[in-house]
Amino acid sequence: MRRFGKAMAALAVAACTLFGGVATANADDFVSGGVTYKDNPITLSNVRVSDVGAHTANVSFDYSIDPAQVSQIKDVCFSIEVQRITDITPIQSAAMNHIGQGSVYSFNCDADSNVSDDDLTASSYDAIYGVHNDVEHKGAFHDGDATHPDWWEDPNELAFKASGQHFVKYYKGWDGKASSSFDFPLIGLTSNTAYTNNAKECEYSVKGGAGAVGGECEFGDSLIIDQEATQQMENVLWRKGVRVKTPVDVRQVILYAQPIYKDPNTKVQTWSRDNYLKQVPDFTTKAEPVAKPAESLPSKTDTKLDVANGHAEPGQTARVYVDNLKDEAKAKADANSLFWYAYIYSEPQALTGPGGSPFVQVQKEASTGKYYFDAVIPAGLPAGEHKISVQDENGTVQAWTPVTVGDAPAPAPVDKSKLTAAVDAAGKLAEKDYTADSWTPFAKALADAKAVAAKQDASQADVDAAVKALADAQAGLKKAETVPSKPVEPSKPDNGGNNKPSNNKPSDNKPAADDKKSESKNDEQSDLAKTGASVIGVAGILALLVVLAAGLLVVGKARR
Repeated sequence: MRRFGKAMAALAVAACTLFGGVATANADDFVSGGVTYKDNPITLSNVRVSDVGAHTANVSFDYSIDPAQVSQIKDVCFSIEVQRITDITPIQSAAMNHIGQGSVYSFNCDADSNVSDDDLTASSYDAIYGVHNDVEHKGAFHDGDATHPDWWEDPNELAFKASGQHFVKYYKGWDGKASSSFDFPLIGLTSNTAYTNNAKECEYSVKGGAGAVGGECEFGDSLIIDQEATQQMENVLWRKGVRVKTPVDVRQVILYAQPIYKDPNTKVQTWSRDNYLKQVPDFTTKAEPVAKPAESLPSKTDTKLDVANGHAEPGQTARVYVDNLKDEAKAKADANSLFWYAYIYSEPQALTGPGGSPFVQVQKEASTGKYYFDAVIPAGLPAGEHKISVQDENGTVQAWTPVTVGDAPAPAPVDKSKLTAAVDAAGKLAEKDYTADSWTPFAKALADAKAVAAKQDASQADVDAAVKALADAQAGLKKAETVPSKPVEPSKPDNGGNNKPSNNKPSDNKPAADDKKSESKNDEQSDLAKTGASVIGVAGILALLVVLAAGLLVVGKARR
């Protein structure tokens, strides 16, 4: 999530303070007050700027994390500080947090004062990103006196006032990789403005060395890369005796990486800032695009716009869907870095984003995967037919669409007849006839369809979607395999025609009617076979008797 802070968190205490009562954990860590401070394990490199618009730019960079610490890190906070101070009014010497003695750049990514980009409003956008006059900076530095023989600081005393722009944007959402590239969309910039790094390191050159009290402080040659630049400039003016509002030009754009450890008692601290804190290369924002007049809008564009329901209300946020994005624009939208300028006609008026930004951001809708942007319709816009157009940072019209503002037509009646018929038909199906895997999604689709059918304010789109979902689930049903409820009794073994009952126990299953008929027919065939055998036997005996009788007659005649 991207968040924005109006000011940086306080710098860490000086090295000389930390060294008192320190117990060393190892060569790189030290412990103080029960907290282990580790050397920052993150290295930033190859910082570059692209897609510079009137109010936005994309900062890309590479990062790497010491492998020995990766497993200890819960998240990484990447932040960019933008500072552009135009005048300073000195009031007393500003606290420098012991510049030259090892001050540490540290921003609290979880501070309650930070505002999420999702929570921005028109007022908070201006409070964070706007250019403001005479902003009070507290934290005064006092030289030794009778009451305080040594130097001391009071963080609640007003030190100076300054005008200009100063904000911090940070991003959390580290993917756990030890090294990768990162795109950081930067918003809140002022159009047609140079964002450079011109703040110089302060050098004490008269009394004592660096950090000496009372010395003459002038800017030297080396760049200072943290928020102390404004304090240093104020002290330069103060020691020169300046006590009135004075024009200055202090500009910085600083990229910072800070690990957030899993152990809340482990913090990051280091005296060498070259690896994890980098200047963003200088760039200049473009002039804000000028709206094209209605008559010059192109008759045809590749990209298409569609306002939800074709209707918008004055003073309300309208969602505008974007179709047929080109691949390059789609890649930027996926990276949350596609910023356009929207206008509404007849006479073109610039539209703001819902967070008060002078631009709109094209994003992907999580529920549908469609690209869209939100824009606030002016409260005083007259009802009627209008047009909404969008232009890129170069002023090229990307698309436009008609929209009806106010006086919304009565919604068309919702036709639920198809849904009711589909639910009735689906309700006649039996679960036992289908596989469990196919029935489960069908049952859910049926329940959802019933809920939509019963919903009083269901839209036609809801109804049509429920009909389709139920039809798809019903088409996916698979028939369950048919399994016999009882096993078939095996045929009885042949016992050689013995009519005596078998020693085997009779089956508990009663024979079916067909089986009884079969057995009766078999019995009839068996009886017929037995009868035939008997007839054959009697005929044989009679034939034998006839032969014997004939023989006896022959023998009798021979004896005579």
